[in-house]
Amino acid sequence: MNYYSENIAPDSFSGAIFAIEGIKDACTVLNGPTGCKFYHSAISDNQFFRTPTYDPLEHTEGFYFGQSRVPSTYLDGNDYVFGSGTKIADLLKSAVKKNFALIAVINSPGAALIGDDLERFLEMEVRDTPCFSVENTGFSGSFASGYQNALIGALKVLGLEASGKPKKKAVNLLGLCIYQKYYDQNYLVLKRLLDLCGIEVIAAPGGGDSAATIRCIPEAALNVVVYAEYGGEIGEYLRTGFGIPSLCPGEGPPIGFDAAAGFVRQVCEALDTDPGKALDTIDKARGRAYLYLSRFSSLLGLPKGALFSLKAEASTAYTLTRWFCGYLGMIPAAVSVLPDSDPHFTQKLKDFLEVIHYGETLQKSIIEAPTHILLADGNTIAELKLYGQQFCGIEIYLPSLGYMDITEKSIFGGEGALFLLEQILNGLRYVIH
Repeated sequence: MNYYSENIAPDSFSGAIFAIEGIKDACTVLNGPTGCKFYHSAISDNQFFRTPTYDPLEHTEGFYFGQSRVPSTYLDGNDYVFGSGTKIADLLKSAVKKNFALIAVINSPGAALIGDDLERFLEMEVRDTPCFSVENTGFSGSFASGYQNALIGALKVLGLEASGKPKKKAVNLLGLCIYQKYYDQNYLVLKRLLDLCGIEVIAAPGGGDSAATIRCIPEAALNVVVYAEYGGEIGEYLRTGFGIPSLCPGEGPPIGFDAAAGFVRQVCEALDTDPGKALDTIDKARGRAYLYLSRFSSLLGLPKGALFSLKAEASTAYTLTRWFCGYLGMIPAAVSVLPDSDPHFTQKLKDFLEVIHYGETLQKSIIEAPTHILLADGNTIAELKLYGQQFCGIEIYLPSLGYMDITEKSIFGGEGALFLLEQILNGLRYVIH
């Protein structure tokens, strides 16, 4: 059977935009048509509230088209022939008046073919605000590459500086992005866990911090790479440029009890601090999970033996697969790894699946593999529903199906494990009869 509705993954162009939009007081100036603007502006505004109301009439000035974020030069046919210089200059003049702490001009893939000298316009119109341009985001490169390249560009112009000697018990968190589901609460969970260990979080570039906060990055003694795909290159840049070592926890992002505990232990070991209080909170959540798992399993025998599929980058896929197979006793049906995933975690995932004799599930078609639980983005969940599969879909990535999350949610730490477990157990009740 041929499947024609395969979900299109966001590329390096989207990654670059969301990297800058993840800086609280930055402005992404899009040199491109309005079709490239609307989705990115809507996602940025929905993921990272900057105003208490949503009134299109508040953004009627040119370049915004009723949206609060990502002003655009709205390129048309003439601009592709004669250049978009006048529009770029006018838009930059408008952006400067809004007193942003950082301005980044990003070419759409089509605009990159015009050849406008973006740096020249920045030199002419933006004098007192840190700024830079991205002439070419990579022409359909991966989201991760566009994200990291844009953030490194921002770090270069922001003027990172330490107010004194690096703090011995302080870290930066790398790899958080506003395009990730529950990114803000994930950030807060990590800050709380590390605070229990006496560790201060200086900044999480791209995760909602301001430019002023990001400038303090050199004050940290360690960079913790939460997601290898979105923070590895940034960590290397900070290591070579500022001498800050990086740590990428071996169990991947802190999703599930074991990975969360491993994350805390490795960071504390690197900084010679006591992880006891943070581990106690994770164990408390683990104890609560046991009560519900024990009762649920004694009644239905589940979740042991239930099928799961997931679509994620390799680091997340490895963490989730180990947790589901080891802690919950579930069986992988299909594991789809996103393009340009971290090769180290890709190999670890492959090795783990082969050890448990399910190596064939790696990159197996999610569409064709029957499953009970699917963890993926909203589009992939909708795709399986379209083909009539009976399963429970759990969103762990954007795009979303549109559910409005008002209650604070996270997939990190003990509370994140309980949140995912709650969705799994309730989903299985209605999927398996």
